[in-house]
Amino acid sequence: MRTLRLSLAGTLILASLGVGGGAMPSLAQTDLDTYVTGTMDCGLAGEMTVVGDASVSLKKFPGECVAEFSDPRVSGTSESDITEVCFKEAATSDACILWGATELTGPDGTWVGTWTAVHDESGGLPTWSVVQGTGAYEGWTFVSLTPDQLNAGSRTFGIVYEGPPPPWSESLPLAPAE
Repeated sequence: MRTLRLSLAGTLILASLGVGGGAMPSLAQTDLDTYVTGTMDCGLAGEMTVVGDASVSLKKFPGECVAEFSDPRVSGTSESDITEVCFKEAATSDACILWGATELTGPDGTWVGTWTAVHDESGGLPTWSVVQGTGAYEGWTFVSLTPDQLNAGSRTFGIVYEGPPPPWSESLPLAPAE
């Protein structure tokens, strides 16, 4: 399929360079699988609920991100329900796992799915998500990774492609081992 797309794109480019003077329509980015880069500027969007004891804490709160990507289909505002579980260690830091549902509103539709993150040993927050398109994006999937969501300058990388999402349990990261 990718070879067919590349062949078609090459033919259209060659045809547009040929003699004839006719206007050539532009290729819409929405017709292609696309590697995407950009940023997700995120913050707290409401009140936080906290429960816990000496060994673990559970926080639930809403979050909001402004997504600015190289592909406009996945640029817009994202709202998420966030659950954070932190396990208190004897050391100076907590080990935390975060996950939630998210909805990213793009210019012609919405992306709906889940995300998860785990604090790494350097204090960063690698975050990945899988969302499916609705509206004009029906049948498309966006998979992304932000190496450190806590760093405001961290880039997000992903792929927008036509097709179903990869296997991704709704209970991640707490699915039982098999």
